[in-house]
Amino acid sequence: MKGVRFLLAGVCLLLLNACSVGRSHTPDSILEEKFFQHEPEFEALLLEVQADEKLAMIRPHELTYAGRTLSSDNDFAEIERLGLTRQRWAAYQRQLRDLGLAQINREDDGGVEFRVDQGSYSNGDSYKGYQYESGSLEHPKAGLDGYRISENDRHGSRGYYASKPLRGNWRLYLYVNG
Repeated sequence: MKGVRFLLAGVCLLLLNACSVGRSHTPDSILEEKFFQHEPEFEALLLEVQADEKLAMIRPHELTYAGRTLSSDNDFAEIERLGLTRQRWAAYQRQLRDLGLAQINREDDGGVEFRVDQGSYSNGDSYKGYQYESGSLEHPKAGLDGYRISENDRHGSRGYYASKPLRGNWRLYLYVNG
């Protein structure tokens, strides 16, 4: 009986957390401050990612390059063979650290996601960060902190998406798997 109560309490906590996922992430104010302090660096990184047609994803120790997902820990010779130099890899890693990014994803439509917070159990499998998107602002919100899932924010069949404008085509985004 005690085990069932513990399980039910855990499920309730997960459900409550999933209802308000925004509070489990880096606050909007911190992301905005970082962006505006480092806007030229974000712009330069955006141009580099857009110019490298082979790059699909990069994070510490791993990338998807030329259609292959590789680890820098044991596949660096293969990474170089595909065309990414050690110098470029080191520059990307420095930019990730300096800008507080966990991952960069190049999107099929030309947009680029600069992920700050990865998905986890504690944040309802949601992701938050910056996004450069040439299209119109989707599911705009005044803020993403304390975001609650809404069917109006359904993003295809995969999850929920909300965004907050920064400047031009830059925005903060929050994506919740579901």
